[in-house]
Amino acid sequence: METTRPYPGRFFIASFPEPLPSDRTLRYILDNRLGGLILFADHCHDPHGLKSWLGDFLATAPDPLIVAVDQEGGRVCRFRKSFPSLESPRQYRVAGDPDRYQSDLALVCERLKAIGINLNLVPTVDLFDSAPGHVLDERAFSDDPEVVARFSQATVEVHHRFGLATCAKHFPGLGRSAGDPHMVLSTADLTEEDFQRIELVPFRAAMEAGVDTVMVTHLSVPKVDDVPAVISTKMITGWLKGLLAFPGPVITDDLLMRGAQEAGPLPLTAVNSFKAGADLLLFGRDLEKTRRAYDAFALSWESGEFTPARMTDAQSRVRRLLKRIAAG
Repeated sequence: METTRPYPGRFFIASFPEPLPSDRTLRYILDNRLGGLILFADHCHDPHGLKSWLGDFLATAPDPLIVAVDQEGGRVCRFRKSFPSLESPRQYRVAGDPDRYQSDLALVCERLKAIGINLNLVPTVDLFDSAPGHVLDERAFSDDPEVVARFSQATVEVHHRFGLATCAKHFPGLGRSAGDPHMVLSTADLTEEDFQRIELVPFRAAMEAGVDTVMVTHLSVPKVDDVPAVISTKMITGWLKGLLAFPGPVITDDLLMRGAQEAGPLPLTAVNSFKAGADLLLFGRDLEKTRRAYDAFALSWESGEFTPARMTDAQSRVRRLLKRIAAG
């Protein structure tokens, strides 16, 4: 049961470098009462083994835990071996067979649920067709907002049928950006009007379908704000929580990506992202860097650097997600 004043770790989603987490890793997660785990391909080679250790671990956790994965289809699939296949989003759109997409996705969701996953970081709602070398490539359904809206709504509905939470990404939209945030800070030469008229349309559609979380990415939009989206109060609190009235938690893209480095040192970025309105801070497989970010965040938390309103807002949004997960 959550305490009235949550532990700062509840707003962290972390990972670990080894294929199987060490006792030290699991103890760190439990001792600091982190909010969840994100799993990568090396963690998912053996679905049966993963189900076993994950079930044992979750049974010992003092609080409900988010267990997230990216099972998008195509090249972004953490589970491959002995797992239902899922083509890339673009392939399903080109095939023009939404029924097959939903049936294939249902098989994937059934397996994810059985293993113990409760949050799949889909749908990708960026507006993009396909170009070799672009970070999205075949990960996006289309550059047509209405097509993306239909597929994203179907994605949310199928996941919910199996009791899985979902995440619309990559806010505010990477479709017309340059640069891969895994490597550099992406940039978009767009105005606020451009985003409101085009990029945000499929995000609205996903929200109408009940998408549970939204992921904010490492994108610089100089015509909108002088700081990247992941630490932009204007884009997170102003657009996403205000204009779009999104009621769920905002989750960051991996703060260990190189694109995040241009927002500042990692510990400071974690603090500033939370201040800007991000509710769940996601970290990839370097647990030592995650520890440093956590230490800085916990210090800011305990020293009163975050306003009571910001802390309450984050807590209520994360609770909303956990309630969805608990409902199955």
